[in-house]
Amino acid sequence: MRRSRKPIVIASRASALARVQAEMVGGGLARLNPGIEVRYIRVQSEGDKITSGPLSAVGGKGLFTKAVERVVLNGDADIAVHSMKDLPSDEATPGLQIAAVPRRADVRDVLIGRPGAITIDELPQGASVGTSSPRRAAQIKRLRPDLQAHTIRGNVDTRIDKVVGENPVFDATLLAFAGLNRLGRVEYLSKPLTVDAVLPAASQGALGIQCRRDDHVSLTRLLPLNHPATSTAIHAEREVVAGLGADCHSSIAVLAEQVDPAKTQAARNADSHWFRLRVRVLSADGSQVLEADEQCKTQEFRRLVKRVVQDLDAKGARGLLRSAGA
Repeated sequence: MRRSRKPIVIASRASALARVQAEMVGGGLARLNPGIEVRYIRVQSEGDKITSGPLSAVGGKGLFTKAVERVVLNGDADIAVHSMKDLPSDEATPGLQIAAVPRRADVRDVLIGRPGAITIDELPQGASVGTSSPRRAAQIKRLRPDLQAHTIRGNVDTRIDKVVGENPVFDATLLAFAGLNRLGRVEYLSKPLTVDAVLPAASQGALGIQCRRDDHVSLTRLLPLNHPATSTAIHAEREVVAGLGADCHSSIAVLAEQVDPAKTQAARNADSHWFRLRVRVLSADGSQVLEADEQCKTQEFRRLVKRVVQDLDAKGARGLLRSAGA
């Protein structure tokens, strides 16, 4: 069968980070399909148009993805590249599917503070921390109840400028290691926060690549970009979020990852592939926390995810999320 010579058209948000991420995917596809033209369409999402206030107050679900998805659905683009955590966990867009989840980047968060403060412990008493994430706000207040969390909006450079620019507004902010690294802001990556201190958002550090369900050319082209272990982890994290009725604007942190075989209870080589699942559900001020931390063989992982959701639900996770504004 002859391989299609059809150009590859990629849609993404118009932000600097989204452009870099789309070009990472485009570069991979170009290497896999030599001689095929790769084009890009940049889309301003509804979320990008909102410059103040919490996104959850204006119906945050899908605000950063729907406009990009429409470009693929109407045939102007073949695939869409998203930060996976922007995609709603509880529903798939009709006509589209996540065709590939590439290898995940570093999942950790980074604290950017005014000179002299690069860890949470080094922030001054009562310091103001700008973050649009209830998950981050709750976890920093869990560690330091004196800290004051305030809503911050804007792209990565804007948020950094609000802390270390000429006219700072906040004492610190938290940003994803993966995004800073992709944008080349490596000067802030020397001391990332541990996942024990601040557990990441579900899907943090991962990209989701969508195409139309009936676009077999794109499906075939995207398959080699999928990283099975990352895909397994990401779909498990999203299942936890959806199972507890939460979303990316909830005070919930989830991390699934493969475990080093040497650190498992593996009795033989066939049992060597294990996954660890960590979940943290918090009240808005971080004073109440429900946690899970378990691991199992890969073939038992889906059952573990369902059991963890049921256990947290029985302990009142949904009520805690509602009280925190989920």
